[in-house]
Amino acid sequence: MKKKHEEIMKEFKNVFFRLLIFFRLYPHIFFTFSPFKIYEFEELQRGLKFSKDEIFLDIGCGSGLQTMLIAKRCKKVIGIDISEKAITASKNNSHYMKGRINSEFRCVKLENANFEKEFFDRIFSFCVIEHISNYSEILKEAHRILKNNGQMIFSVDSLETIKDEKLLDKHKKQHFVEKYFKKEELKTILEEIGFKRIEIYPIFKSNFARELFIEKVINRSSKFGFFIPILTYGVLRYEEYKYKDEDKGIFLIAKCYK
Repeated sequence: MKKKHEEIMKEFKNVFFRLLIFFRLYPHIFFTFSPFKIYEFEELQRGLKFSKDEIFLDIGCGSGLQTMLIAKRCKKVIGIDISEKAITASKNNSHYMKGRINSEFRCVKLENANFEKEFFDRIFSFCVIEHISNYSEILKEAHRILKNNGQMIFSVDSLETIKDEKLLDKHKKQHFVEKYFKKEELKTILEEIGFKRIEIYPIFKSNFARELFIEKVINRSSKFGFFIPILTYGVLRYEEYKYKDEDKGIFLIAKCYK
């Protein structure tokens, strides 16, 4: 009986998912169910001009939501991730988007992907590089496979406004963080690799962002749900504007060119 119920629920979810796609409600960044991810995604795209002639790469694509959103604005996007489960989900989710977007998903590490030199117009990564121990090698490979004047846009954990060492250690262990980055340090790394026109700035600088991050992300007090993230995102953006002149935050946004 339980198995039959699970099968019915699975089929219902599939039908519901296809309806969301049919009515063009999916993909949408609100389906991340996190005000942090909504804000981060908007900041990574802010000021960018997209072209339908460009090929993009998404490093650490996860289940592919952001990858598919990017795909709507370019010629083709390739998403890579080391999780077979995530790539399976990405392929399943993008299957119903055929004809609307051109996406490809691979379960592989970037250093083993064997992409051609100067192949991509842009490379994205959403808070992934801080989880990679050989982050310098990854950034060098990204530089190699970018076209001349190609752009890399990514975010990393900084957590500079969280001073409690126990909380930092807890977050690092729970989320498998290899390194927290600071602005000047990251800029130096990118410069040494050969990136130019580097722009790095913090986000989630407000007290509201810090307390919400500690409560929801570090302490995992509860999930955001669906409508709460949308409402919280509005408050988060308002609070962030009040702290626009602060120079430290929880994440760093980096945009640079080859």
